[in-house]
Amino acid sequence: MKVIVIGTGVMGKNHARVLSTMGYLAGVVDVDEISGLEVAHRFNVPYAKEFNDLDFDAAVVATPTSTHYSIAKKLIEEGKHVLVEKPFTHNPEEGYELIDMAKSSDTILAVGHIERFNPIVEFFKNIMKDMITVGAKRVSGFPRRIRDVGVVMDLGVHDIDVLHYLCGEVVEVYARGGKIKHEKYEDHASILLSFENGRTGYIETNWLTPKKIRRLWMTTSDYYLEGDYIEQWVEISSSQLKFDEFNTYNLEIDSNIRRVNLRREEPLYRELKNFVESVKNKTKPLVTGEDGLKAIKIAQAALKSIQTGRPEEVD
Repeated sequence: MKVIVIGTGVMGKNHARVLSTMGYLAGVVDVDEISGLEVAHRFNVPYAKEFNDLDFDAAVVATPTSTHYSIAKKLIEEGKHVLVEKPFTHNPEEGYELIDMAKSSDTILAVGHIERFNPIVEFFKNIMKDMITVGAKRVSGFPRRIRDVGVVMDLGVHDIDVLHYLCGEVVEVYARGGKIKHEKYEDHASILLSFENGRTGYIETNWLTPKKIRRLWMTTSDYYLEGDYIEQWVEISSSQLKFDEFNTYNLEIDSNIRRVNLRREEPLYRELKNFVESVKNKTKPLVTGEDGLKAIKIAQAALKSIQTGRPEEVD
């Protein structure tokens, strides 16, 4: 199977690296000849400015968000299988069209929500029971690579997808945020999600923190779980409260905290492996076009809520 990477920015370079180690990289495409040739030479594959000049079965689209739709559309029209980096498309209408086209042409359409493939998300998915609340914190400094979306679509959309995956349909979003250092787009946001099952989720994201933090947490009826996306560990906390009604100032709590160090695996490798297997076996990828579309709609509801100051429903 032959897979090309379109776009040789930060994510494109990493897709090329992993596909090369897997033995599937068949070429790279970029309008920037210097960047494209650099990646092509490093992995000893052909370079082209247009994908039509290469021989391949599937493609990873890792270009700016505003170009995802036009590139993916051309690929699907050519009968190629496609993995589109997140966010899926610039707006829901483009996403709907790509999904319909992929179904009509019997091609695989996947979206690169990489954190779905993080071992801690799989752990949370398997262990969660009687969940009450769930939340995530994804903060860091401003990325120079981003030019056409704000922090909600760049960082927040990761956890929007994860929480949707873990908890089900989101029916309402309330968000606060704004611009402090970024001139055009929001650079910080706090997002409250209301799920169809009555549970709630919270996401904090910004480009203002000088420290890179990627955390996921969940409160259940019996446990508190906190996981680190980067280090790939999960802490499971439980407690027994010993209550003396004559001394409520000094409550005695027996705490039990257990850290589980998960088997470390690169999420991008797992994502690309799932995509390749989906193409080979003609099976549904873990993150479908529909999943990518839902994440966009939730993110757009959050952006609208920031503007209106009111909760916004998700279609």
